[in-house]
Amino acid sequence: MNLKRYLIYWLKTSELTFESLIADKLSSVLFITGKLLRFGFMLGFLFAIKEKIKLVSGYNVDQLVIFFLIYNLFDLAGQLFYRGVYWFRSDILSGDLDFKLVKPLNPLFQILTSHTDFLDIPQLFIVIVVLIIRLPFVAWQDLLVFSLLSLISMVILTGVHIFVSALGGITTEVEHTIWIFRNLSGMAQVPVDIYSEAVRTFLTFVIPIGLIYTFPAKALYGLLNPALIFLTISFALVFYYLSLKFWYYSLKTYASASS
Repeated sequence: MNLKRYLIYWLKTSELTFESLIADKLSSVLFITGKLLRFGFMLGFLFAIKEKIKLVSGYNVDQLVIFFLIYNLFDLAGQLFYRGVYWFRSDILSGDLDFKLVKPLNPLFQILTSHTDFLDIPQLFIVIVVLIIRLPFVAWQDLLVFSLLSLISMVILTGVHIFVSALGGITTEVEHTIWIFRNLSGMAQVPVDIYSEAVRTFLTFVIPIGLIYTFPAKALYGLLNPALIFLTISFALVFYYLSLKFWYYSLKTYASASS
């Protein structure tokens, strides 16, 4: 794989996306403002209840803030790099997917990275800064596990977007599926431990929201045993592999717009 070619493609599509955002400055400013206000209100709410609530499912409010920040970290990373999946349905209906399939680039890479959401960068920067400020002293072992699970979270998140793309290739329904996932992901703004066992299991191993958003935060506090870490890594690799297989299957069933 020619990495330089893929980098040039990503930079060029990112440049085009940025130019389109600059062309509509007012909408971009309003969108960023809305995202920052929503983030600020939720963060303010957590700080406001600090004097009223001591523990939630064994977590204090300062820990809940860390869980919320890490949720935003991965949620924004997914939107920043994989925003192209939101335009995939139009590619299918318009026949643009045909052109992606004949280019000397992996079509899946083109689909996922065709749009870079620069509007998420201001909030992502704030999340990283606040996370660094709020993060207590962390043992190097826990920081190492957090780094590993952060990578695993991105693998699972990539697999989710691949799965959605594959489903879109078969049914042309992409937006609904990705928004269902996004809405369910909102439940991970707090640790999934607060939910009942059945809901927690569903959000961990059926829709792997807990693995993506909650487990890295738990790793910072040394709350994951080696068995859970191994299970998370195994799940991520299997899920990513099956998502890719599903994607290749969807390509076999795809009927070209010219056919």
